[in-house]
Amino acid sequence: MKRALAALLCVLVMLGATLYLFVVRPLLRPSDVTAVAESALATEDLLLLGGINVKQAVFLERWFLGTPRVPTGQAVPTPAAADRTLVEHLRVAGVDARHDVDYALYAVYPSAAETTRHAVVLLGRFNPTALNAYLTRELRATPRAGVGPASYEVVRTDPTTCQPGAPWIVTVAPEWIALADPASHTTLLSRLASPPSEKREQLDWWRSLARADVASVGITSLDRLETGASQPFVKSSAKALAAEGSAFARLYLGLGVKPVPPQGVLRIVMDAKDPGRGAEQIKAWEQAVNNSRARWQDSMPSVAALYDSLKVHADGSRSTIEFTVDRTLAANSQRVINELLAAALGGLGVRVSGPAAPPPAEQIDTEPVAFVPSIAPGSLPAYDPQAPFGEEVDQIQGPFGLRLGELRLSADPAVGLELVIEGFAKEIPNLGASDERVRLVLDSVKSTGGQELLRPEVCGRERNPQPAPFKTWGSHRLKATKTVRLIAGADPRALQSTAGRVQLRLPTRTEVVSLDHPKPGASVEKYGAIFTVTKVEGGTVSYQIAGARDRVLLFRALNSKGQPLASPSSFSSDFMFGDGVSGQKNYAGTVDRLEVVFAADEQAMELPFTLTDFALTGRAEPVVLDQTAPFRPYSYPALQREYARSGRGSAGLEPFELSLDKVQSFFGLKLDVTFRSPEVPNFQKAFGVGRLRLTRMQLKDGTVIVPPPIDAPAAAIRSRWESAIRFDGMPKDGSLSTALSFYIDSKAKPEDLQAAQGVLTLRFPKALDTLALDDLTVGRQAQRGDLTVTVAARGRKSVTLQTNRDGDRVYYIRLIGADGQALAFSGPNITEAPDGAWRFELSLLNPPVRAEIILAREVDQKSYPVTLTTK
Repeated sequence: MKRALAALLCVLVMLGATLYLFVVRPLLRPSDVTAVAESALATEDLLLLGGINVKQAVFLERWFLGTPRVPTGQAVPTPAAADRTLVEHLRVAGVDARHDVDYALYAVYPSAAETTRHAVVLLGRFNPTALNAYLTRELRATPRAGVGPASYEVVRTDPTTCQPGAPWIVTVAPEWIALADPASHTTLLSRLASPPSEKREQLDWWRSLARADVASVGITSLDRLETGASQPFVKSSAKALAAEGSAFARLYLGLGVKPVPPQGVLRIVMDAKDPGRGAEQIKAWEQAVNNSRARWQDSMPSVAALYDSLKVHADGSRSTIEFTVDRTLAANSQRVINELLAAALGGLGVRVSGPAAPPPAEQIDTEPVAFVPSIAPGSLPAYDPQAPFGEEVDQIQGPFGLRLGELRLSADPAVGLELVIEGFAKEIPNLGASDERVRLVLDSVKSTGGQELLRPEVCGRERNPQPAPFKTWGSHRLKATKTVRLIAGADPRALQSTAGRVQLRLPTRTEVVSLDHPKPGASVEKYGAIFTVTKVEGGTVSYQIAGARDRVLLFRALNSKGQPLASPSSFSSDFMFGDGVSGQKNYAGTVDRLEVVFAADEQAMELPFTLTDFALTGRAEPVVLDQTAPFRPYSYPALQREYARSGRGSAGLEPFELSLDKVQSFFGLKLDVTFRSPEVPNFQKAFGVGRLRLTRMQLKDGTVIVPPPIDAPAAAIRSRWESAIRFDGMPKDGSLSTALSFYIDSKAKPEDLQAAQGVLTLRFPKALDTLALDDLTVGRQAQRGDLTVTVAARGRKSVTLQTNRDGDRVYYIRLIGADGQALAFSGPNITEAPDGAWRFELSLLNPPVRAEIILAREVDQKSYPVTLTTK
């Protein structure tokens, strides 16, 4: 019987695959209109042509994930026009991208006067009247004169950068929508209206490849690709791609999907100018792949296993690189994550199971999210700052505590001050895992004269009107942080109040639905939301949520005893056109039952607050005094006199000592170095004792690694060749020591290192000055000559000072309390800028009222050449 069922299953799978390949897939092939659009876009100067077979992508989404089930009449939230994606624009205009769009094409042409020239054509079934009305009503489009279908010019402001975008000309016909820059639109429109004779060789190349894939990109001329870029970064990337592929004339990138067995295939197809040169380049790439695989084999075997999904083959002048995305790759990727964690945490004594470890033993969730059948908003307890792990707050509104967290100068010269408002709450029942049910909103910041200081912002990544969500923070706690910017010229001493509100959508009644022994296809529909199980295997549950997704507060897995299982990992993603979400949760144990928690009823609340305390002094704590000894002038000759022939220290470094303690491999070489010194005057706690700069890495095979040039692009500098020297700890047995860390971006292994050379520079202050900063209000300054020190930020537990230049002259900072005594602090956290504008962030133990900055006016500087070798 089992053999018969297995045979029947195989037959059904084969029939399904045959049906897809020979019946369904031909029906999903692009229409004749697609060929017309391709021909219209394929002008003589075409550089790049991309396409997405939307009809096939939708079918494959259904094949793998099932059809998203959305209840009719369910309202979908609509973002503001400036924040909408192309799909959202279409939806609001009445276009169902899933059903009305068949194919999408994109083309790039040589740029003109630093303006990108490109075009988009959507093919399907459209209502020109409705779309044109949307363009004029929502996007403020202006009509353009001309014959044929009506065209409109649209200029959008980038919602993130607030910069005006390049104009688009949009034309809608019943079978297509054309969007292009003004220079390309006229040509595109005329070619769509009167299709030209096709460039057969170019289009045949494109179609022979693109028709087999769901998503495609074809570069018709690698040599000219750079001319289509208007942005410097894109231009340099295109130039680098052309240089790397100089042996090839054309390049194609395609993503295809095989339904049986389910796998994706990402392929790169390259046609060589000269088959011989192309073969040499492919051979060089294969050798690089093999070398990389070998390097990873010892340190991280699962990274090496990822290369098993990569295949390279050649056929005449055509070379193809294929990368298969399937379950094997997914399993190897999970092992890679485990090994990355093992590598990252190994130095902390934390063990992470490797790829050969058995499945994790059952683990029970000891702190499950709290849900109650019903709750009244008035029954929520008030926030208690005295509770364990409670935070000091300025105002309590119901279950929330609010406070001003920080006041700082903005890095943007067009902005005045920045205020950071923080909200806290103990875990609130029934909220589930949503970030949108509790939000912090800031509405106003007033001056003592009644002026509104909140800067008007209609765009920007985190613009002022945008709410900040409360997120899980620690165990059973919530926290929200909202930063707002004030108008230029706002005086921190004239702030009177900041007002806002906490928005809470509280599920006042919940319903828990159980799915015993869940199997694929099991589904629950409640309150406009649909939860569907798509797969259950051991401790892994795959699922879909459609409709009113926020009504599903949580789902969890239980074992056979009814205990909730811990979930170490999960992921989810929206459906292609936003009709639902599909995801997977992994549980530590075997899933016997699922519980899905729905919000049956909910109540929206707003809790207003007004904060008026801008002192940022924090609660009173026991005073801790700064015990750092007074600093005094001390020169290098004095050091020589006091420690002459002391018999301690490394050769040539007396009386100091450097040791290379450990070399580790973690996507490069990490070097751990220890610097030791006797108790030299001023060294303990000083901010600027010196620096160790590595200049050369010598490998055993004779290879030499040196730092990147000073003018190298910032993105290209991943290494850390230099480290400041500071002694934060107490001396031990008459000696000071500090740990230094370096990271070298290299593929070498630790055992390959023979020696590291560098320069140790120590600074001895021959003359010291004290600069008084009598007011620690943000924006206050003190000046000595060309050096200005500014209070850049003030928090409840921190103060940040910034120099305009010569940051290395700041030898120490004393914080003075109201009684005139020096207060202890932790840190500093120093941010060094190349122009000398350093920032010193000090973590406070008690609130100071003023500061004294110790400046090195004259310095004896001694440099020692050093060579470090492993023990």
